[in-house]
Amino acid sequence: MLANWEAMVPKFVKVMPRDYKRVLQAIQNALASGLSGDDALDAAFEENSRDVARIGGS
Repeated sequence: MLANWEAMVPKFVKVMPRDYKRVLQAIQNALASGLSGDDALDAAFEENSRDVARIGGS
């Protein structure tokens, strides 16, 4: 694998829990809407807590 590193790198995938990915997206949305710092985190938390996919385990 190391000898052929450049060809192997594209085959790696990032594994991330769905909840974590959803919160990161919510933070990006909050930052894009003009919030910053704790306000962005609070908005992301609120958005995630209302997300029905979170409740369903998806």
